[in-house]
Amino acid sequence: MMAQISMVNGRLPDELVNNSWCVSIKGTQNSQNGAQTAVGEKIHFSSPSFDTIDIDISRAQDLTDKLYPNGIVPSLPEVDEDGKTIVDNLWSGLIIGSTIGEDGRPITFPEDANKSAAQGAATHGFFFHTTDFLMEAAEKYSTLGENETFRFRDIQDAGFIRDTLDFLTNGNYTEDNVTTLQEQMEDVVLELAQQIKQGETPDLSRVETKLTIGGSDIGINQLFELQSLGKELEGVLNETSAGQLYTFTSAQKGLAKSIAAYYGKNYGAVGEQFADGIERLYEKSLQNVQKLSNSMDSGYGGIAWSQKQKDAVQTGFDISDLFANLDTSSKDAFLQDFNAKLSDMRSMALEYGNKYYLSATDLGLAGTTADLIKYVKSIIS
Repeated sequence: MMAQISMVNGRLPDELVNNSWCVSIKGTQNSQNGAQTAVGEKIHFSSPSFDTIDIDISRAQDLTDKLYPNGIVPSLPEVDEDGKTIVDNLWSGLIIGSTIGEDGRPITFPEDANKSAAQGAATHGFFFHTTDFLMEAAEKYSTLGENETFRFRDIQDAGFIRDTLDFLTNGNYTEDNVTTLQEQMEDVVLELAQQIKQGETPDLSRVETKLTIGGSDIGINQLFELQSLGKELEGVLNETSAGQLYTFTSAQKGLAKSIAAYYGKNYGAVGEQFADGIERLYEKSLQNVQKLSNSMDSGYGGIAWSQKQKDAVQTGFDISDLFANLDTSSKDAFLQDFNAKLSDMRSMALEYGNKYYLSATDLGLAGTTADLIKYVKSIIS
């Protein structure tokens, strides 16, 4: 006999969680006169507990003799090569956290972004790592004495290291680069741990250890500043719409490339790598719009696109390119060039509008211009 319980939205029904279970087993049987009669019974189960897990090890095999045939268990070193006392610890390779952010919206995890990127999206896992793994490791390492070290390295930074190297070097890194960055990240953790030992709140801006990426060095705090900027710029680059003239979005895509170049120059060679990475996402973003346009124009849904829709896509590309190459030499130069390009944007949009009897009001140019000015003032300092 098998009892089947239907899942609701991928989980057990609420009434079956931490409550008594009552399952009805029903069937039919033939009576003497040939008629079918419903029969069955209810089976009650006690409330299941999800707080503990019982494991039966009665059939577990003792491998001691196979691992140590001579009956001698080798002793582990108690002092490392630097003369520090080794403290036994358990490696914790499992991180459990909520999938919903403080704003009530689902959290995008690095692996999710990388899967999307593998399918062609203009995104990357680099943008979605947090500093939590550093702070958690620092708390653990703060328990060590002055001349102690853990037997097992316990810093959950493997994904962060590889995503960082992959995005900033465009995948051109080696395992030696990974090892170097791992060693440097451990030094970062030890500095943060020392801050905790001194009764201070861990502060990345006070960490002196440098990280080597693409042959150049950068501080951990600076790296996360670039990451935070990249996450903000990625949002619009990963939008894909076509069929209408999306003036604001088109301008923002181009601005993302210029903003990355503007700030990247303040972070040395790694900042230039960051700007190059955003430029690659910018190009991919326009490619995705073109792919969507091509699929619609090929008769998706049985109706090919009109010339008006094709022109809307092309005008959007022209507007994006307009803002993608602003003068980034200084704040004044950036803003001056931006204001000049606003006028050019208006001319491009009106040229499209006049062709299809759309006024500046129809195109929402006044609101778009005001929103772009507000956006640039908020992000350029």
